[in-house]
Amino acid sequence: MGRRGFATTESGAALIVSLVLLMVLTVLAISAMRTATLDLTMSSNAQFRENAFQLAESGVQTVLRNVEANAIDLTALPACPATPPPWTAADLAWDAAVEVPALRGRYETRLCFDGETSDAAGSSIGAFRQSHYRVEARGRTDQRNAEAIHAQGFYREVAE
Repeated sequence: MGRRGFATTESGAALIVSLVLLMVLTVLAISAMRTATLDLTMSSNAQFRENAFQLAESGVQTVLRNVEANAIDLTALPACPATPPPWTAADLAWDAAVEVPALRGRYETRLCFDGETSDAAGSSIGAFRQSHYRVEARGRTDQRNAEAIHAQGFYREVAE
């Protein structure tokens, strides 16, 4: 007889069931933590890519502002490489990197002359030609080396 006159029929099943449930809950908690960590990493990578995008856009806009302000001599630019982009640094060198602390990264730019076209025959505007240029900017972040390269073309009309 057990305590106070009762028969002992306990076999420990409640202990085994509670341990199994505790193990299941532990596995679920670990899985949730791994999912949260993965989500955090993915969102961080997206933010770093967005920062690289903004850095590259800053580079393009800076060059275009400098062209508008006549701070860049367009006649002294190298010709764009004959090979189709993307170009290597050996094809067309990047300018010095510009640090942007707010985005924790930098951008580099390069600008080249992309040829000329003339006005269409029969144009009522008169004789003119267009000089075409290409600006590229590469944005890189300090975190995980996220990178974005943006290219934009523009032209200037030159009276003949």
